[in-house]
Amino acid sequence: MVLFFPNEEVELWEYAEEKALMNIYGEYDEYYYLSDIVPCDFQPMSPQDNLKEFGKILQDTYKMYLDEDVEIHDTMIIRIVGKPDTYKIKGTPVFNNHFLKHKKIILEKQRKPIRLEDHDYD
Repeated sequence: MVLFFPNEEVELWEYAEEKALMNIYGEYDEYYYLSDIVPCDFQPMSPQDNLKEFGKILQDTYKMYLDEDVEIHDTMIIRIVGKPDTYKIKGTPVFNNHFLKHKKIILEKQRKPIRLEDHDYD
């Protein structure tokens, strides 16, 4: 499917446990690498969407629609190109295989953005 209304480009950051470094406390720091940059339809979720999806109204939740062939995992971190905020995938990405095949992802804006190594915006 070709997205009808792409309004953003997003960076897909993949978690890499094998590349994580140990900090001075003996804990592994999270390590993410840039996997892909893709166009998407990025929208805030309305209160009605939240009630339908979760049964309650949540703050800072968004929905994103991607082409069916975009590889995405629930451990990825999402960032809109050129913006500092990061988003965590809530639940599992949903593949809709009806007439207009696409993936729908529910995102939650993180209160404290994850520091990503490449292209970090200060």
